[in-house]
Formats: sequence, C-alpha cells, structure tokens
Amino acid sequence: MKTVIIDESSGNPFPTEMPLVDPTLEKFSFLGGFSDASTEGYHHDNQLIKITTKKLAELISLESGKKTIDIGYGSNLSVAEAMQELEMEAYGLDSQDGLDHEKYESASFVPAYFNSEQKGVQKYCGSIEEILDENSELKNNKFDLFTFWGSWESGGYNFAIGGEMGEFRIMKEYQNKNLDHPQNEELHDLMQKNKDKIISETSSMLNPDGGTMVISSRYARHGAGFTTEQLPWEKRIMLRLGQTFFDNGAKEVYFIGLSKNTVQKQMENYSGLIDIANTLGDDSTLFESKRGFYEAGYSEKMIEAIKDMQVPLGRIDAVYGRF
Repeated sequence: MKTVIIDESSGNPFPTEMPLVDPTLEKFSFLGGFSDASTEGYHHDNQLIKITTKKLAELISLESGKKTIDIGYGSNLSVAEAMQELEMEAYGLDSQDGLDHEKYESASFVPAYFNSEQKGVQKYCGSIEEILDENSELKNNKFDLFTFWGSWESGGYNFAIGGEMGEFRIMKEYQNKNLDHPQNEELHDLMQKNKDKIISETSSMLNPDGGTMVISSRYARHGAGFTTEQLPWEKRIMLRLGQTFFDNGAKEVYFIGLSKNTVQKQMENYSGLIDIANTLGDDSTLFESKRGFYEAGYSEKMIEAIKDMQVPLGRIDAVYGRF
C-alpha cells in the first residue's frame, strides 16, 4: 500500500487560498462569485470545473481511450464532458436526470438505464447503490475511473450520498426502525455502511489499475460545501475514505490538498480560526472534535489506521484510490 501526497507545492489544481475574513465583522466573505455555502467553490463555473478535471486526469496518469463514469452529476455534466474532450469513453450516472416517475416511486432505488447522449457523454439514470442490480444496464461494465464530484458528502443539506439522498434511502429501506431523524447514531451508522458498500461494489467494477476519485463538495457547481469551521469534519471524512480504499484493496491512495503548515499560516492571523487550524494540524485533536451532521462514529482500529498513514495535509480537496 502506497500513499501519494499532492499539496500546493506539488500540483494541487484546486485553489490554494483560504477565504478572506473580516475580523471586525467576525464573518467570512467569499471570493470570485463562489457559493455562499462553500469555503471555496466553482459556483456555476463549468469551464473551471473542466480545467480542474483535466489536471486531475493528468495527475493520476489517466490516458485517452479509458472508460470513465461520473456519479451524481446533477446539473454538472462538465466533468464527464471534460473526460470526453480528453478522448475518454465518458459516462454519467444520476438518479434524478431522466427519472421515470411513473415507474419508480423513489429515486433511491433505480437500476441504471440509458437516458440520452449529450456532447458524446452516455448519460444513465439510476442510483449508484443499484448499479450491480440484475436489471441495471451497467452491471456488466468495467471502468477505469469512477468520479464523485461533490456527490459523496456535503456540509449541509443536499442530494449527496452522505446527505439527503443517503438519508432518504436508509429511511425507506429501514422503515421498521425508529431512526428519529436526524440525530440518531443508528441512522448515521447505516448511512456509513451504505457508503462502504458503494466503495466495495464500484471497486469490483474497475479494470486493473482503475480507480475511484472523490472531490470535495466545496467545488461542486452549486456549492453546498463545507464552510471553514466544518473543515475538520470534511478532513475526517476524506481520511476515512482513503483508509476504506486501502481496506478494499487499493494499491495506492492519493490525498490532494493543502499542507498543515500552509493552513496554519493562513488561519493564524484570525483569532476565530486558531482552534480550527490547531484541529486540522493534529490528528488526535481532529478525532476528538465534535462530529458533523450525519457523520458516523470511528472505531479505535480505524482511527489508528488513519493516524498510521501520517497524511501531512491540513485541508483535503480530493482522494483517489488506485486498485
């Protein structure tokens, strides 16, 4: 197992600055038209999403002719379109786009079926959890890259696997349980098991040396990402994801983000961010801090495995596992 670190000095294609802070107003101000729900963001900037997608493809040495699929693209087909422009065989899967509401009661339980072609991208409608269902039109496919661009987790309510869509699925699947939305540990655990299942099943659909990449929802088209005070929550999620890749047989895991030192320097001039900076810089403190919304607990074994990776990043923008 090999860990690859990409930070601001070695090719991280995401923004390397923190948001501006006005200490007199004690509130965050956001740059460049970014979503007011995100710390950073590519808010409605399809071109910037495409540029970053192509840089990430280069980072992981993804060659033309490979088969890629973007999961949960929503209104952001830019990732799949960028792959197609790189001469990849590009697919997209989304549970909402093209959904036959007369046939399916819930978008959470839809075996993949062909929707349409757009700019060379083969669009499928369906939920990622049902991609191996006997009725899924994608069940026999093998891919070189699964991408979850902002669809894996979010810092607030949105249609992410670790957000509302994940909750909807569990509430429907376990109607006999009193999950007492939303502050219920069993709900959080079941949502985490659902995410672990997705990693396991998508890993089984990869070609040799294929991989899965998860990009922070801070760079999703509609924002809904993690605000600065939520960055410790996001970092734990990304670290757990990397360890889960290893647990499922990944040969190497890439962590892409900002170094602890850079995050510390960017936050140290603002008294309201000092505690956050310290939490992001120390893994022991990180796993002792308050968990976020929908976030499941961590076993001691998982925490120790994550600490053993010794990831020197304070902020994590993306995680890639090569299998």
